[in-house]
Amino acid sequence: MSNCTKDIMILTPVELADELSMISKECLLVEGESDRVFWKHLQLDGLMNRNIYIANKKDCTGNKEYVKKVIKLLNTRKRRNVIGIIDPDYDYVRGNIEELDNLYYYKYIDLENVLIQSSSFSEVNSLISSRNKKLDDSVLRNRLYDKAYILGILRLLNEKEQLNFDFDKIDYKKLLKDDREKFVNYFMTKLNLGKSERESMLLKIEELIKYRYDGLYICNGHDLLKILSLLTSKEISNDNPVRYDEDILQQMMVLGYRKTNIAEDVIDCTDVLCKLP
Repeated sequence: MSNCTKDIMILTPVELADELSMISKECLLVEGESDRVFWKHLQLDGLMNRNIYIANKKDCTGNKEYVKKVIKLLNTRKRRNVIGIIDPDYDYVRGNIEELDNLYYYKYIDLENVLIQSSSFSEVNSLISSRNKKLDDSVLRNRLYDKAYILGILRLLNEKEQLNFDFDKIDYKKLLKDDREKFVNYFMTKLNLGKSERESMLLKIEELIKYRYDGLYICNGHDLLKILSLLTSKEISNDNPVRYDEDILQQMMVLGYRKTNIAEDVIDCTDVLCKLP
């Protein structure tokens, strides 16, 4: 199928809202495939069964905006059969959480953080670690957040200042090996900034660090899993020459996730979601 044909088949927010308005089935609208897999897993574990739709960012800046637009349209039409679930990203620390009926946010910055904070993390740690190298769950978890924190600050700065930083092809080995100052220097060099721009950027980074944001709302989940993936290649595991990549690690955490209580509806998932900032 050509890209042109695929693009024609993808629904805009208005078109999806029209489709959802014509059905009575309870539905979920989520940002991506990993979210769909997670909520499908919870439905197998007792959550109310709903049709799950994935955003596609057509006519939007991103999937998150797409979910919001659809929910706003359905709210205007007084349709209550669809719940939207999105990442807070940096909206929480910036005070930009938008409250909408039938829209819910993950409890932390993203789904990956929810999984890392759950008991599933302990199960995965036991599976991927060598017996003689296994770290205590809290030690490993703290290591991940400590190393990912500075990159989270850089991502926050990028969003606040709309700087268009390029986060592709980051050398995560440097993030794991170096201290924060060395990594920032590496990142500044990667951006090829002039002396005055560099000094200005360093001051802004220091200002953000002073706020001492909780890592749960700063550390990007993909960064955390990238670091964990690197740790499995040598530091916490030597039994298997194949390194667990971040996608496999996320799938393992989803499969290992169990709710303490059987929930009848999405709104009961207070350990996963929050409604208000």
